[in-house]
Amino acid sequence: MREPRTSSPRRFDFALIAVLVLTVAGVWAYSTSFAGVFVFDDKFAISDNPNIKSLWPLTRAMSAPPEMPVSGRPVASLTLAINYALAPDDVRDVLLPPGPAAPPDLRARFLRNVWGYHFFNLIAHLLAALALCGVARRTLSSVRLASEFKEHASALALAISLIWMVHPLLTDAVTYVAQRTEVLMGLFCLLMLYCAIRAGERDITAGSRRFWTVAAIVSCALGMGSKQTMVVAPAMVWLWDWLLGERAADGSRSRRGLYAGLAATWAVLAALVWMERWPHSIGFAREGWTPWTYLLTQTGVIMHYIRLSFVPWPLALDYDGWPMARSILTVAPYALVLIVLLAATIVAIVRRNPLGFPAAWFFAFLAPSSSVLPLATEIAAERRMYLPLAAIVAIVVVGAFAIWQRLAVRFVPDARRRHRVGTAASIVTVSALTIALGAQTYTRNMDFWSDEGIWRDTVEKRSANPRARLNYGIDLYAAGRLQEAERELREAVRLRDTSAAAHANLGPVLCALGQFDEGIAHLERALALDPEYTTAHGNLGEAYATQGKHALAARQFTLAVDASPDNPFLLNRLAWLLATSPEDDVRKGARAVDLAGRAVSLTSRQDLMSLETLSAAYAEAGRFEDAVNTGREALALAERQGNGAAAPQLANRILLFEARRKYRETQ
Repeated sequence: MREPRTSSPRRFDFALIAVLVLTVAGVWAYSTSFAGVFVFDDKFAISDNPNIKSLWPLTRAMSAPPEMPVSGRPVASLTLAINYALAPDDVRDVLLPPGPAAPPDLRARFLRNVWGYHFFNLIAHLLAALALCGVARRTLSSVRLASEFKEHASALALAISLIWMVHPLLTDAVTYVAQRTEVLMGLFCLLMLYCAIRAGERDITAGSRRFWTVAAIVSCALGMGSKQTMVVAPAMVWLWDWLLGERAADGSRSRRGLYAGLAATWAVLAALVWMERWPHSIGFAREGWTPWTYLLTQTGVIMHYIRLSFVPWPLALDYDGWPMARSILTVAPYALVLIVLLAATIVAIVRRNPLGFPAAWFFAFLAPSSSVLPLATEIAAERRMYLPLAAIVAIVVVGAFAIWQRLAVRFVPDARRRHRVGTAASIVTVSALTIALGAQTYTRNMDFWSDEGIWRDTVEKRSANPRARLNYGIDLYAAGRLQEAERELREAVRLRDTSAAAHANLGPVLCALGQFDEGIAHLERALALDPEYTTAHGNLGEAYATQGKHALAARQFTLAVDASPDNPFLLNRLAWLLATSPEDDVRKGARAVDLAGRAVSLTSRQDLMSLETLSAAYAEAGRFEDAVNTGREALALAERQGNGAAAPQLANRILLFEARRKYRETQ
């Protein structure tokens, strides 16, 4: 007679099935994410973040300049540094997608680089789904729920994690690279809870209990180092024990050590918050926001999140411009629904009803960013639903199963037939939901394939979003579509006239269209709104130089260089004016040589414009032999780069310098 299978192989079989199913579904749904470009905060966290370019010292790799998306989040910072270090040598610095005129191989090099960042995000998301599956399975098998759900715990847990993993509402957290902070926090939070549940099991050895306890505390600490929202996680372990765990019959089941260790990780978070401050992004009285108006506004935002959980369309990258709620009357329907849900959650917790745990999970992980601490630059963000969505999916899946169990007994009396029908219906329903949601995720990822595409999508869905209009306008300007850029940037200014960035970007577009007076007025308005918006100085310099107002142009470029002394373009523009202006009181040969020499050094003598400017600067300073030699170096570089259009001008200037004559720009 064949021996019955033990529980251990069954657990192994389920783990293998869960890994295979979740991996296949996750890779399919997110296969289109690997071509996603770095957008918005990615540019600050990755492209403009010098700290990720070295793994040593670790303190540098685990930190970031102020106000960056990974500031105060050392775990996330370190993962970006690891991505940078592991990228192939020939592509790791290709951080921006190529323009239409770029060589064909440049996009291939960019995709080879960005692939690694997306791969990390997807792996973290898959691991989080597996951790959620483990948490759900053990929760449904817990003492309080075992009688009703233990037999089906594995199938229900797999359904919950599968639907959650492919849900399109999570694309903002997974495909938007810099938001791996949310994914990492979610992963470590779920691992913490899973380990804490395992540490509380009755039938494990003392050594295993210590292992799971330490693993829970370490996971909690890593979560604290990933994102500040983790602050509520230790309380969720206690709440799970209160609502779903077994109360200790003797001292052997004490959880005091676990609770103390988890609470100690709050010190880690406090230290990170103290060291890495976000003075311009978080706080009170920013852009008119107060704790009260922010709380009122969040009632509508949270109801929007709930709606997207059930009907995930339209999804948007950014929600800037969400209207402020100043009176409770304007959000009364939303507030009433949330108050009822919150009150029901509190009642469930007090009465030790297991339903209180997922309900509390939903509110707890939204509370840090959706309660009273204003995030003026980000009123709403879909990625905040990364963990709260798991609670909604769990309630719906388990609730639907419980309803089916009760109805099936009435309408399908035969137990064997009821089991077959229920199994078939469950497989069809979960498969259909997975395919439908996964297909939308698959399509949504394509919106991230270009910066212009994701901002166009955001403008179409959130037409009153000034930041989306601004960024879309910038992309259109970069593509040379000036009239379209003007339209978007004018709308950005109309929607938020106090935006220095909107004025600073509209100005050069108008100048490029020949509307210099209005363009200069917008640039001056940008500096009046924000004197630290120093890029406006460079744009003003360009505008004045185009008009032949060289003295004014030199003054603005000087201010721009003072603010950005390592910017080769600005160094070149100022040096060129000081070397070639027809106005005698503008030219300063020695100063031009210093500036152009710095630009050449910063670009490792591989920038044609820098060499060309240095050659003209040498001539202005009377160093004609150096001017000729540098001019020849520039000509050789142009030939190596296949830049035939620049060669004739360079050759003519070399002849001019050989004749000991200086080059002058025409008015």
